[in-house]
Amino acid sequence: MTPRTNFSFEVQYAAQSAAPQAERDSMMGSLGPSLQRLFAADDPSATVTVSDSHKGEGNKIIELTTTLQDPQVATTLQAFSKQHGVAVSALE
Repeated sequence: MTPRTNFSFEVQYAAQSAAPQAERDSMMGSLGPSLQRLFAADDPSATVTVSDSHKGEGNKIIELTTTLQDPQVATTLQAFSKQHGVAVSALE
């Protein structure tokens, strides 16, 4: 059995984002299902939980549990970040 690892990330739009507010709200609203689909492609047992950050609107905390290794998680999150114009940073 492959061990499962928990990862925590913060996702946010940059303050100077060119994306319209409605687009940002829509993307943040569908963050959980979007990331779940991405990670499920390589790990069907992956789980993604989204919660609000203490930093306010437009900031979300992502909790990921997966059998994927760090490089695979990083590659997936980098692609997601570029596609949607968000910043993804690991939480300690």
